[in-house]
Amino acid sequence: MTATYAWSDHRIFEAGTGPDARVLLFGTDHASLFALDGSARDVLARWRGRESVDLRDASSPDREVLEALRDALVLVPASPQRRPAPAPIDPAEIPLATLVLEVAQACNLRCAYCYAGGGSYGGESRLMHPEVARRAARRLVESSGDRQLVTLVLFGGEPLLNVPALRAAVLEAEAAASEAGKQLVVSLTTNGTRFTPTLLDFLREHRVGITVSIDGPPEIHDANRRYAGGRDRRTYADVVKGLALLRTHMPKPPAARVTLTPAQWSRIPEVFRHVLDLGFLEVGIAPVSPVTAALLPTTEQDAALFTGFALLAAQFRQAAAAGRVLPFSNLLDLLARLHVGSVKSSPCGAGLGYLAADAEGRFFLCHRLAGEDEFQVGNLDAGIDHAKIRVCLANQAASRAQACRACWARSLCAGGCHYENHLREARLGQPPGGSCDFIRRWLEVGICVFADLCRDPGNPVFAFLGRRADG
Repeated sequence: MTATYAWSDHRIFEAGTGPDARVLLFGTDHASLFALDGSARDVLARWRGRESVDLRDASSPDREVLEALRDALVLVPASPQRRPAPAPIDPAEIPLATLVLEVAQACNLRCAYCYAGGGSYGGESRLMHPEVARRAARRLVESSGDRQLVTLVLFGGEPLLNVPALRAAVLEAEAAASEAGKQLVVSLTTNGTRFTPTLLDFLREHRVGITVSIDGPPEIHDANRRYAGGRDRRTYADVVKGLALLRTHMPKPPAARVTLTPAQWSRIPEVFRHVLDLGFLEVGIAPVSPVTAALLPTTEQDAALFTGFALLAAQFRQAAAAGRVLPFSNLLDLLARLHVGSVKSSPCGAGLGYLAADAEGRFFLCHRLAGEDEFQVGNLDAGIDHAKIRVCLANQAASRAQACRACWARSLCAGGCHYENHLREARLGQPPGGSCDFIRRWLEVGICVFADLCRDPGNPVFAFLGRRADG
């Protein structure tokens, strides 16, 4: 057996303070996490600075620790040759799993930060024809290969502006999935202002999951999310009315999608609590996309964003210590991945089992890149253009490839959102990596929270994370 080893990429974290302080070792390639006791820390300090480690040179106590690190793949067989970079994923080999249908490229709101140009994605406002919706829904199932689970996402603009296409898509997807013996999940993202009892009865009957966009207390929400046409009436009160109607018709509370501008990041904990108290199942908070240079944050605003997320992570810790789950989606998604040891080989599923279809039946790499011609990757008539997907993904990865290879967070991030990178770099001319510092700091917080959870393996929060990871 090989006796000479080299250190694989890893990072050491100091977690906690005082008697609760711990040292954590994070293995970059496999997203593995280990808590180090005092003796292990001492051994690591003695050996970590060496380019190669020969186990025959180690004392018996040191060798025991080093062998454990070898078994954990923190020490790997030394080789004079650099390991080749992994081959890029071939999109043609990945069956379609999720299709986002932009059934309405139109919206009754004009949100201050809208990346979709008022819902039209840079073109004229238009609604998807029900026949296009049916074809797209069936294409999802027919392109899903051997997958047993497929997901249809109803999106916009505001999808409830086009109920005929929404109904057509759901019914066709159900029929196609039933014929193919597959399980179908349908979700809807809406601004919450257009619910009716009849529509909610349909959504309940067909088990459609609902996410509502809401940005917090009235003064924040109404500053961000106004009606189109210059109407004075704010939207917050109508969303709250819609939620009340939804509660009487749906068996499950909706999820909340919160978007905040940099000037509002200092109020993140308050916004989270306000939205949660409205009865949402869980709350996800998105920093606004910098669709214009005016929405690029200052250094102080970036600090407020991290502070707000870190405060919610601390609240999660307190709840978890009592066996409760604080439903902060951003943290739950990260913890679920750490729980199952999920390693990212790509930033997201865009083009890799995930596509969006616009109102005309054109395919795009993801819903946020709809309307961008360079990211169009086929259509309902011609099919999915996997060669174009390969080009799009390669172009997106090229500018940050070197930085990502050297980043300790690569197995949890893999380069960040394609759309966000496109905005910052192609549109606003920023250098690559504009949001990397925040991502790394946030991942470190999540790792430390997970390490705290691991002190109590019987904590019921783990069962919740397991179910979340399973989908």
